[in-house]
Amino acid sequence: MGTGAIYEASRILNEFYQQLSKEENLTFNPGFIIGGTSLEPNSDLTGGTALGKTNVVAQSVIVRGDIRAISLKQLEKAKNMMVSIASKNYNGTMAEIIFGNDGYPPLAATDGNKKLLEYYSNVSNDLGFGPVSNVNPRNAGAADISFTSGYVDMAIDGLGLKCGANDHTVNETANIYNLPIQAKRAAVLIYRLSLID
Repeated sequence: MGTGAIYEASRILNEFYQQLSKEENLTFNPGFIIGGTSLEPNSDLTGGTALGKTNVVAQSVIVRGDIRAISLKQLEKAKNMMVSIASKNYNGTMAEIIFGNDGYPPLAATDGNKKLLEYYSNVSNDLGFGPVSNVNPRNAGAADISFTSGYVDMAIDGLGLKCGANDHTVNETANIYNLPIQAKRAAVLIYRLSLID
């Protein structure tokens, strides 16, 4: 009967963690898992039902997750490692890994992006708000600006409302008092950029 789908999924996830968690600025997360003797995921793969018994080997497992990298090169390297890990199956099992196109592309720290951050920091200093520096990419969320990667010379994220606490949870708060500061920084930055030839 083989080892079973749940053990195989566990092996793959554990190897992902063991081999890829040391990769700087790479984040990946299995956000959804369902498995058993039979399973029926819902149409958008955000939930579903699974049936099984404790004395029956699990037949199927579905895991969905997210992966984010600092560059396209790093992303490709991680994907190749994941495919290799998924192919080394336990006895009587098989696994398939599919990478969708619905994720956020990497937004690398290019020279242009660094220059734009420097402009922004200068604006902040001139307004008396102090310097602004980049955050560790592991602490940053996905940004819509990432979709401009490779199409624009300069891009920057984080000009909007600052979060207060408990990011991406039902208890998330925003610091409304930072909004006037952020608006002034953004307005002056846009104005100064309009003056550059």
